[in-house]
Amino acid sequence: MCKKRTMPTPELKQLLLNDVLVDFTALKVKVAGRWCAVEAKQLMLLKLLLEHQGQAVPRDIIMDKIWPEVVVSDNSVSQLVTQLRKSLKDDKNTALFIRTVPRVGYQLIAQVSDAPTLLDKVTPATPRTSVLFITLGLIFGTIITLVSQYLLAPKAPSLNYEYQSRITSAPGAEVFLRYSPNGRYLAFSQSNEQQSQFDLAVYDQQSKTVHSIKNSGYSEEAPVWSPDGKWLAYFRYDPLSCDIRVIPVSNAIETWRLSPEFKLTRCQQRHGPTKLHWVDENTIYTTHWQDEQPRLVKYTLAFTPTPTLLEQQIVGDFKPITFDINKHNKMLLLEKDQGWFSVSEVDLTQSLKRTEIKRSRHSHAPLLFDSEDNYYWLGDDALRRYDYQGNEQLVHQPLGFVADLAVNPQTGDIAHAEGQARVNLYQIELDFTQDLPQIRNAVQLSSSARMDILPAVSPDGQQSAFISLQRRGITGFTHIEVWLKHKQRKTANLIATLPSDITPKYLLFSPNGDNVLLADEQQNVYLINTFSRRLVPIISGFEQLNAVHWSPDSHSIYYQVKKQQSTNEQAQWQDWRYDIQQMSNSLVADSVKFETLDEEHPLWQLNSSYLEHDLHLRTYLSAVLEQQLPLAQLLPSLELFKPAVFKHGIYYVLRQGHQLLLYCYLTEQKRNVFIKELGVYGYDIDINLNISSSTDGRQVVFSQVDGIETDILLHKAVKVVSP
Repeated sequence: MCKKRTMPTPELKQLLLNDVLVDFTALKVKVAGRWCAVEAKQLMLLKLLLEHQGQAVPRDIIMDKIWPEVVVSDNSVSQLVTQLRKSLKDDKNTALFIRTVPRVGYQLIAQVSDAPTLLDKVTPATPRTSVLFITLGLIFGTIITLVSQYLLAPKAPSLNYEYQSRITSAPGAEVFLRYSPNGRYLAFSQSNEQQSQFDLAVYDQQSKTVHSIKNSGYSEEAPVWSPDGKWLAYFRYDPLSCDIRVIPVSNAIETWRLSPEFKLTRCQQRHGPTKLHWVDENTIYTTHWQDEQPRLVKYTLAFTPTPTLLEQQIVGDFKPITFDINKHNKMLLLEKDQGWFSVSEVDLTQSLKRTEIKRSRHSHAPLLFDSEDNYYWLGDDALRRYDYQGNEQLVHQPLGFVADLAVNPQTGDIAHAEGQARVNLYQIELDFTQDLPQIRNAVQLSSSARMDILPAVSPDGQQSAFISLQRRGITGFTHIEVWLKHKQRKTANLIATLPSDITPKYLLFSPNGDNVLLADEQQNVYLINTFSRRLVPIISGFEQLNAVHWSPDSHSIYYQVKKQQSTNEQAQWQDWRYDIQQMSNSLVADSVKFETLDEEHPLWQLNSSYLEHDLHLRTYLSAVLEQQLPLAQLLPSLELFKPAVFKHGIYYVLRQGHQLLLYCYLTEQKRNVFIKELGVYGYDIDINLNISSSTDGRQVVFSQVDGIETDILLHKAVKVVSP
């Protein structure tokens, strides 16, 4: 029988609530035989309810314990309780775990027990029991206990990884990694010294040699092997067009550079890192922009007498950021919806239904299937291997970031490209007194070994704030800081150092320039005073946040949040106000209309906090520029580089090949004006690039990628030896 527990101990690791097993150490719950990840704040709330078991815990105590020294609304508690109930599969109307005590708070009503072992169920021996049965019973009980502990414990990884060597050490970026089916060759794209294009290269593991396959003067990207290893397909970009081409590679590797090229089809000029996936002899998948969004496209091929495209079709309703397909025709898919990134598995041979595996506020690209079933890899800030139950195996923490990865299908070895990027800020001043805007002055605003991103210009154009980000340094930590640069001062000043759990999303100046709002990916908003240089949390705990904006006098901040009435009622929007002097939030109006673009809120008055901000910009620019620019080129560019709206126009960046070009669309004159080149950007590194402008459009600040350096590293897979 399970032992009753009334108070959790400091060593609390696992508990049984009714029939749900809670693992406080691993941040997981086991419901109906399946482990599911749980956020740390949910378990903090559960521990608080356990400490007051049998009593109703008031909402103000919950706010004080869960969000100490942070000003949050009462709705934060409701949201957190709803999330915990969802994790426990509890129904508010027929509660078995958490009961709502009207006008008081919440009470834990579940039966609380120690995590059970099957040894507890073994019947004690009586004096009449023979020694043999006692011995057998103890042995049997011990075996059952060990089995139950194995089943309850997180699954141990079947492979470990040991660093083996660095494969490349050339200037520029090595990305788009792909192993051949036999595991001998690793194909990749390598940028030239100017980083304006990619050449095609192959590393031979047998001879430990890198061979240059294509350096045509154009850009050859994203190589992929045919399933039989006899062909190599890739994108070939020039400044005006894109082709998908294939070459035969069944002869000696030294002769591959002389192989004839066969053009399969034209493709779109789009932003990377788009890959090709050759899943069987006659089928290649990639992405294609259609209806203002990325779509999954399938190419059907024939090879008689030469490689030829037979058919092209859009598959399903998927909107891939990136994806991978394994030999079983299972697709691993990364998509974004309302600020959340989801990793799902899709069976391409059946109903095309998504099965969500992981959900996060961070994109976690690149993404790749493992050589073992039910495992996959995620890159970016670290190299991690996951199973479908959410168990994580950290393999490698880079000094910079992980740009791409590939798994050897024969050995399970993992190759990845890691490196650093130099991202600086530049400011230009424009003169609008002429017929066309003219650049009067251009300066580099920042210069550091870090990445300076998310610039924001004050309404009067006198100040610029930005985020300085070091993804990973020698210390092994990520450093995020907020800096302020005044136009009349030579250097920028540090005004805030952010905690490691804050991922910045945008900055927003007050009209008088004395304060800056910082919003993160978790729907939290912080206030930074430019004089006192204090970071103060002011908005927290909401699932959806919209229309954060300053009052004209800079004394208040208005915003909208969603209020959940009950499980059967539709969520309603509320208007809230934060008072700078009182340092408090107050409800302005209940059940209000979702604030979006209308006659009272013209496009230039919106900012990045509006949920439909990006949609409005894409829709507007698509309509006014569709006769001048191909949408398949414009829309991916808007995803890569966020535009800036000012009173008389919109600054935006167009990507042509790897070249970035700054334009200004003047809304009153209905004219599209080229401003300047912003350099090259060969490979996306999952950072926020954007432009910011003063209200009159005369002062403009933008991020510029001044270089990406990556090398390819190899980690050897080693079978785990069971103890």
